[in-house]
Amino acid sequence: MESFSEERLAEEIIDARLRKVMFVGAVDTGKTHLALSLADRLREVGLPTGLLDFDPGQSTVGPPGCLGLQFPWASGADALFPTAMAFLGFVSPAFDVGAVIEAGLRLEGLAWELGCRTLLIDTSGMVEGHLAAFLKRSKIRALRPDLVVLLERESEASHVFRGLEGGALGRLLRLSPHPEARRRSREERASYRRLRVLQYFREAVEVELDLAGRDVTGSSRRVRPGIFALEEGTLLGLNDGRGLTTAMGRFLEEDGKKLRVATPLRGGGEGIRGISVGPSLLDGEGNIRWRREYRGY
Repeated sequence: MESFSEERLAEEIIDARLRKVMFVGAVDTGKTHLALSLADRLREVGLPTGLLDFDPGQSTVGPPGCLGLQFPWASGADALFPTAMAFLGFVSPAFDVGAVIEAGLRLEGLAWELGCRTLLIDTSGMVEGHLAAFLKRSKIRALRPDLVVLLERESEASHVFRGLEGGALGRLLRLSPHPEARRRSREERASYRRLRVLQYFREAVEVELDLAGRDVTGSSRRVRPGIFALEEGTLLGLNDGRGLTTAMGRFLEEDGKKLRVATPLRGGGEGIRGISVGPSLLDGEGNIRWRREYRGY
């Protein structure tokens, strides 16, 4: 395991002209802190840098329940409303690994379209067990990072890389947890998520969306145009028709022709081409929890 040097890591990214750097590790090992700090360093030297947040539960870029892209990276930017985001509607990546990978690839593609030079990819702290290893390996195979920075206390995440073909990543750098990493309790992480989602909806307004001509999708068998039968508070993705999410919304009611949602989106829904129905809902206290038909996950 190499000694920690943030400055040396930044120099390697610049000198080797690395395009994609992914951060992997258990919860509270400092992945996000390191990614943010590096993003600031790269921005300061004029390198067009983006941050792709692959953690829908403890998101830094975008609200919980979404993957987010911030490009160009700017320290102090309001990352709750990022450059682009992709709605998932759940906070555990284990619920639908395929949807997580697909959403991340859409955001990665947009980053290059916008002129990104280096993309820093933050991931969730889910590393224990076969499903976690499958998720991380799937991300690595799909994005093929030039460098994977693995932060671990002992060897709790090493199994992720067993059986991973060499061509899937350029280099694996093992580091001890970031010096400023601090262990948080489950309640602290839940509190952070509640705060983020409440901040996102703090200035929400009620918007009516005509269902005619708008594509309605979702993982529920009960979802079809004009017949929602959803619980109040169900999380919705209000999409632009290109696979990206303009805003997230809370379902209020529908009459078969129109849908009423609470959302921070302004402009009366113009530009919304599709509606994604998530498996979770947002209650009045800011908790994201499963809808009735998904409870037990």
